[in-house]
Amino acid sequence: MENKNHPSLKESAYNLIRDKLLNLEFAPGTRIREDFIAEEISMSRTPVREAINQLVSEGLIKSIPRKGLFFIELTPEEINELIDVRGALEALSVSKCIDSIDGEGLESLERIIRIAEKSLAKEDYKACNELDSQFHQEIVRLTGNQKLIRYLGEIEDFMHIARAMEKMTDARQKVERSIEQHWNIFDSIKARDKVKAIEAVAQNIEQLRLHLGLET
Repeated sequence: MENKNHPSLKESAYNLIRDKLLNLEFAPGTRIREDFIAEEISMSRTPVREAINQLVSEGLIKSIPRKGLFFIELTPEEINELIDVRGALEALSVSKCIDSIDGEGLESLERIIRIAEKSLAKEDYKACNELDSQFHQEIVRLTGNQKLIRYLGEIEDFMHIARAMEKMTDARQKVERSIEQHWNIFDSIKARDKVKAIEAVAQNIEQLRLHLGLET
């Protein structure tokens, strides 16, 4: 009988492979070899195959007929589209968050930023990227709007990849700026100033476009 308190082999393989993809341990466009990955993560090929199939269905891996499986390679046009959609949804998210947030929610957001500062001090940029994602996810979670949570969740993995691409150069400087902007967002939420909060979110999101050298 399966122990529900522990992930299955397929879930473990999925989490390991997904983490490698999101943090660009594979270069975008790289061919994904089931046998190589199974050996690398010390698992049999069956759970690895099942995990890869799930990642194909989620869009992180692309199946090209007669060629094989490849890690997606986001084009500048696709990243621009993601940023446009993200910006619109984040503006709604932060506005709704201000309507519903309480003291516990504020503490939760502040805690994420402070952990990010500690990770920056350790030069753990992978953790910083994950905390960047977590900060934005926490804002939308605090809205309680399930549709908004789902829509933002659907594009979060792709935004995580875009942020990892952004941090491939000058990581410390970019993380410092991002944390500063997160404090601006937090202060605006705490002050319940929707105009400033939306402006701060827009600045934070547009920074990604600027750092990647994308045109609006």
